Amino acid sequence: MLKPGSLILAIYIILGIGWFLPVLAETLGDSADVAIVSTSSYPGRFAKVEVLLKSPVPVAAFQFHITISNPDLVNFHTDSIGVDSMIIPVDTCTGPLPHGDLCWVDSVDVFAMRYCYIDTVGSLISNFGLIYCHGDTADTSLPDCKRIKVIGFAPYNDPIPADTDYHVLFRFGVDVLCISDTIADRTEVFYMFPGGSSFLSDPLGYLIPFRYHTGELSVWWSLPGDATGDSVVDVGDVIFLINYLFKEGPESCVSEAADANGDGIVDIGDVVYLINYLFKGGPPPQ
Repeated sequence: MLKPGSLILAIYIILGIGWFLPVLAETLGDSADVAIVSTSSYPGRFAKVEVLLKSPVPVAAFQFHITISNPDLVNFHTDSIGVDSMIIPVDTCTGPLPHGDLCWVDSVDVFAMRYCYIDTVGSLISNFGLIYCHGDTADTSLPDCKRIKVIGFAPYNDPIPADTDYHVLFRFGVDVLCISDTIADRTEVFYMFPGGSSFLSDPLGYLIPFRYHTGELSVWWSLPGDATGDSVVDVGDVIFLINYLFKEGPESCVSEAADANGDGIVDIGDVVYLINYLFKGGPPPQ
């Protein structure tokens, strides 16, 4: 993945404005389809979400804004925080000039940037020269990222070929938050709105209309006794609780899961309860 610097980003943005907007009304071919694959995960986990593409014409560029329905369930995963800049042409003229407009100057806008996780291994864009995923500018308070923009440009004369079947375009990453098992609404919907800030383009710069198919991530309830959050109740959970209680180790992501005996408190009683269950045929965690 290439994270463009100031000059590269500015070139693509400026070229993009001049390239895409004049052909907005001249879309080609039938509609493409963009679909997010529904998946599931446990609280406290990192999850990859696949974005699929099916297009009747070649695709040379795209830009997607992806947002979430329930900010209490997930964050988009942040790879790093940095500072970027953008060259923005500014018109300084106060009125018309007799020999054309000569008052354009370059202004440099500097801003904080959140670079977000994107996986393109084995995808349709694994050979793209520019692949860029970021959150809102100036929003760098880790780990809270609720909206991302994904941009991709194909190498010259090597676009994504037309295909009537779905294939992986890319995968974005989300961090499933440590939510209580008492929360009933555990479905995260990923929204994208075709047109405007989300588009596909063919090699000639014509916009390709596309239909978007919403995908979901379902957050499962934790397993009773699974203090580590690895979806298994075993001796690792006993060690985890001992480290937490006596060695200043980390707290369990979901306290209800660590409370193996179901008495509302995470203490030595849960360690004893798990040992009896695992090694002495005791009752299962509550």
